[in-house]
Amino acid sequence: MKDLNGKVAVVTGAGSGIGRATALALAEEGCQLAISDINEQELLVTQGLIEAYNVKVHAHNLNVADQNAVYEYADEVAAVFGKVNIVVNNAGVAINGSLENTSIEDFEWIMNINFWGMVYGSMAFLPHLKQSGEGHICNVSSMCSITAFAAVGAYSCSKFAIRAFSEALCTELAVEECGVGVTSIQPGLIKTNLVRGARIDNAILEAQGMDVEEFQANYKKQAFNTPETVAKAIVKSIKKNKLRALVGFDAHLVDWATRLFPVWFRKITAIVVRKGRAKNQKLAVSK
Repeated sequence: MKDLNGKVAVVTGAGSGIGRATALALAEEGCQLAISDINEQELLVTQGLIEAYNVKVHAHNLNVADQNAVYEYADEVAAVFGKVNIVVNNAGVAINGSLENTSIEDFEWIMNINFWGMVYGSMAFLPHLKQSGEGHICNVSSMCSITAFAAVGAYSCSKFAIRAFSEALCTELAVEECGVGVTSIQPGLIKTNLVRGARIDNAILEAQGMDVEEFQANYKKQAFNTPETVAKAIVKSIKKNKLRALVGFDAHLVDWATRLFPVWFRKITAIVVRKGRAKNQKLAVSK
């Protein structure tokens, strides 16, 4: 799909961060936009920004974990625009905490949004994408789908599942030769509001000697990639029909390290985490 002008694109989680940046990047390409988010106020801000590009935009308050709502939304978008060409399943949440301290309820919460929300979005829109004759699905995963880090086990599980689903669906659609491609987007740390809405285990905060605000600020300091960088990668992946797109130096580094040194890389990351926590605890005591 080299020319995106006039195509109809669906973006979930479009109220901020990667979703908003992607919606704007697609609008700049001339796409008509169907945007959704659970935060209606932020979604309306994105809608206003898109309208400046003089393209048609349809905003919808949506909880991607609600299967019926997602399927009804897919039919609504097809009715409003007459077709669907692109779906970007971006909506997601995070949990920071050990697997041992992650409750089953929290595990279900993150899987319902990150994984099942992506599955619903892909399957609900797939018939419409096939009908268009030229379609593409982009599922936003993470470098945590390359290797699982400490304290983000539940998040990694959801992102590994997204990658597996995307690669399997891509292969199946290639066999069909139906004109629909699939990309798994794997960004490194991105300056978004992901951590602000995350469920953070108090044990993590205590281990690092931080309160919630300091934890969030520390994440943004470490995250040197921007939502706009991911948006550009998404647009490029759609045009080139890529199976997988790594975004950011950190994502490429993790991919390279896990390929060459799968055992040693895990040991080194454990040492780095231990030393980082010890350093933060010392700083907290000295305050």
